[in-house]
Amino acid sequence: MGKFFLPIFALLLASCKAGSNVDMLSEFSENVSGQTKYVDFPKDSILNPIMIACTDSVLVLSNIFQKTVLSLYNFEKDMFLGHYLRKGTGIDEINLMMTLKFQESGLHFWDPNKRLLSTIDIKEPHIIKNSVCLKKSQIPLFKVYRINENYSMASGAFPNYPFAIFDNRSDSIISYFGVYPFNEKDNSLTDMDKALACQWYSHYDPSNKMMVTATLSGTFICFYDLNDLSAPKLVKKSGNILPHFSKGKNGSVRFLPDNIYSFIDITGNSEYCVALFWGNTRDEYSHPNLFGGNLLLVYDWSGKPIKTIQLDNVYLALSILPNSNKVFLVRKNIADMGFVVESIVIM
Repeated sequence: MGKFFLPIFALLLASCKAGSNVDMLSEFSENVSGQTKYVDFPKDSILNPIMIACTDSVLVLSNIFQKTVLSLYNFEKDMFLGHYLRKGTGIDEINLMMTLKFQESGLHFWDPNKRLLSTIDIKEPHIIKNSVCLKKSQIPLFKVYRINENYSMASGAFPNYPFAIFDNRSDSIISYFGVYPFNEKDNSLTDMDKALACQWYSHYDPSNKMMVTATLSGTFICFYDLNDLSAPKLVKKSGNILPHFSKGKNGSVRFLPDNIYSFIDITGNSEYCVALFWGNTRDEYSHPNLFGGNLLLVYDWSGKPIKTIQLDNVYLALSILPNSNKVFLVRKNIADMGFVVESIVIM
C-alpha cells in the first residue's frame, strides 16, 4: 500500500486561519433524533466492511483485510448472494478499493495501486466488466469517481486545486477545480500537505450533474455544478474548522490530538445529499475500536441544509437508495466486534 493512503486506514483502526465560511451545523433549522432498523444478514456473511453501496434491491459491502473484496445481499428477497472478487493483482482481482459508487451502468470503484477505474455489473459480480486506466498523470490520484462513460473526477495533490476532471478516452486532465479551506496566501503548505490533511469524501449525482465533497479532518463541505466539465462551478461552501496536523520529515501528515474528524462518508440520490458526521476529536469515542459518525446531515443539491438526524450509534459508512429516502449504514458492534447493517428513513 502506498504511503499516500496510510493516514486513511490508520484512522480506521498547525492550525491555519479560516476563510469566510459559515458554521455548518448552525445552518440547520430542523434537528431530530432518528431510530434505525436492523438489517438481518445471515450469520458470518458480513466480513470487515468499510464502504457500502446499494441498488434498488441489492446491498454491496466493500471489505478490507479479507481475501474477497465484495459481499452482496438482496434485501428485497432477504437473500445473501455471496462474496466476490479476490484481492490481488491479477485479472478480475482488486488490489485496493478506495471508492465504491453505484450508477445505472453498474458499480464503479477506484483501485489506486492499479490506477484503474473499474465497473462491475451487479448481475455478474464475479468479473470486472470494464476498466479505465488513468496512468499518464504523475500525480497520485487518491480517489476517482465516474461522471459518465467518457469522464471522471479525481482528488489528488494537484497544483493549487484539490480536484481534476479526466477525459477517460485520452487519459488526460481537462480541468482543475475546487477550493481548499486553507488561506490561499499561506505558502507553508504544499499541494500534498493540503491533500493529505483534508482527505476528501465525494459523491457525484448524474441526474443533477452536481458534486458534493467534504473533508474528513476539520469541517468543510462544498457543492459544485459540473454541467460544464471544462469549468466546474462552486455553488456553496460551508465550514469553519481546519485540519490540525503537523508535518513529518518524510513529507507525511500527522494529525494532532485536538484535530476534529467531521465527515466520515457522503452519499446521495437525485433528491438529497446525505453526509455521515462526527464533529469531535478521536478521543471522544466511547471505545478505542470505534470510529465513525453519529449524525446525519441532509442537504438538497443546491447545498441548502434540510435537517440533522442524531443517531444512537457510531457508523462507518452509508448509502442511500437511488429512488427512496431510505439510507443504509454500517457499524461495528463492540459487544462481539462484529459488523452490523442498519437502515433509516430520512424524510
